[in-house]
Amino acid sequence: MSIMKIIFLTGVLSFAFWTQLFAQDPESSPENQALLDEQAADIFKALVPVVKKGASGTVEVRVWRKRVSYGTIVGPDTVLTKWSEVSRDLRSLSCRTGAGQWLPAVVSGVYPDADLAVIKVKGLKVDPVEFSNEKDLRPGSFLSLVRPDGEAAGMGVVSVMPRSLRSSDRAFLGVVMDLEFKGPGVRVRRVEPGTGAEQSGLRAFDVILEVTERKVNGSFELSTLLQRMEPGQKVKIRYARGGNESEVEVELGGRPRAPRIPYSRMEQMNNMGGHRYSEVRDGFSSVVQSDMQIEPEDCGAPVVDLEGRIVGVAIARAGRIKTFIIPSSAIEQILALEPAAPDAQLGNAGRIPLPEARKPVDDPFEVMRRRLEEMRRLMEEIEEGDQQRP
Repeated sequence: MSIMKIIFLTGVLSFAFWTQLFAQDPESSPENQALLDEQAADIFKALVPVVKKGASGTVEVRVWRKRVSYGTIVGPDTVLTKWSEVSRDLRSLSCRTGAGQWLPAVVSGVYPDADLAVIKVKGLKVDPVEFSNEKDLRPGSFLSLVRPDGEAAGMGVVSVMPRSLRSSDRAFLGVVMDLEFKGPGVRVRRVEPGTGAEQSGLRAFDVILEVTERKVNGSFELSTLLQRMEPGQKVKIRYARGGNESEVEVELGGRPRAPRIPYSRMEQMNNMGGHRYSEVRDGFSSVVQSDMQIEPEDCGAPVVDLEGRIVGVAIARAGRIKTFIIPSSAIEQILALEPAAPDAQLGNAGRIPLPEARKPVDDPFEVMRRRLEEMRRLMEEIEEGDQQRP
């Protein structure tokens, strides 16, 4: 491990320790907060050598001189950025380099499913970035977001390894489980029509005992096992019916898209923390999740590891401690495809609709009560959806 990395990790651990200590002290003084701010500044200062190389391949993307995103230089006069941000107004699109040079820009193509836009920047004389495979990343790996000026725009760790956010990419057996059944095995409460489970002959009240010769003792275990599988994969299922055991082969399908939780409820939960999130933050086919806290207009920037290797591009701020990053391997696969015309509509990565106008509620206690009730209902829906529909 390099000396620079040791110094950086030491600073991070120190910052985390004092943050936790002061968080437990309800009367933490302004002096304590100043100490945290100073340590945070030291950490970002230590990141400068890490982000230096990637910074030269990063630009600010601006509409009417207001920054709406960052961009990653991927070819001669070519920048990749977040489509939903620049699509709001294409009449005055420009890029600003780290050296302060302003250059006119135009969108030449889009990748709607990834919410990425390809923009051509006339006069951009900067070498494209070199992507490194993200295969060395692990949960807990440190990441940093790169700014054109050579500073870090954000810092965090990998919390979830690459995965698809599309329901259709997740394996779906096609049964609703009986959560009151005590086992052993998992009792089927209902078989969804048109699924692999129905076609194989599974019925309500069958008890699933094994999947691919692995015993399942409960709904959580079955759900976890299926999460490691893919649509189209064939699995052998041993089940009990009327005292007899049998075995069938089931071809897993893609999980049907769950009904979107009304935006008003989700937005109320998000607003409880006072944070802003990307309008397009779902439907991506491959993302790394990080606890990095960035602003929506920081998306489009390259993300580096502690060795300064570019391992992806930030695509969405999706929660209080949830940022999505399209990994380098997926970026390279996307760029190998022909982009759609700039007037293409967003695909799987669709906008989350804006909330309907609501009458204000004056009583703050009533507002809080409603928000807590909506949060409780939302958690119940998520838990029921994950557990009952493997």
